[in-house]
Amino acid sequence: MKKVKLLYRLLVFINLLTFILIGTQSIMLVIPDIYYSKVYENHVLGAFNNLILTGLLVIILTGSFKVQQGIKHIIKEGFFNSTSELKFKHSGLIFIVFACCRFLYIIIVIREFKLSELINNSIMAFLVILVGIGLLIFSDFIKNGGVLKEENDLTI
Repeated sequence: MKKVKLLYRLLVFINLLTFILIGTQSIMLVIPDIYYSKVYENHVLGAFNNLILTGLLVIILTGSFKVQQGIKHIIKEGFFNSTSELKFKHSGLIFIVFACCRFLYIIIVIREFKLSELINNSIMAFLVILVGIGLLIFSDFIKNGGVLKEENDLTI
């Protein structure tokens, strides 16, 4: 359980740091771009490029926060509980949605990337899909383990 608590603290730190970075990015990049209607001739999305990237960060932060909540419920209620199962399932779906949005963003701005950047961004999005699928599988393990635990408790 010590490792789970350590993972929870690490996720709290990462989520807090990401929240601060999103706020900083919003204040320093997004708001000035939209307020001054800054023109970016080399970006397909223009002044909205930073807004869309910040929105993508918010999506992945939401998924990470759901993982944090799932781990918190594991610490409080034990490994096999329906709340953790639901949180991990939602976070897996959020990560998959993020990766699909990221692929859509890559397709829209494909001309702005060098080939190596395009490949790296595509691989990262694919890995996030794998993480999302892994979280969905993990939530299913928790669900099945809870059912087995209930049956075991009833037979005793």
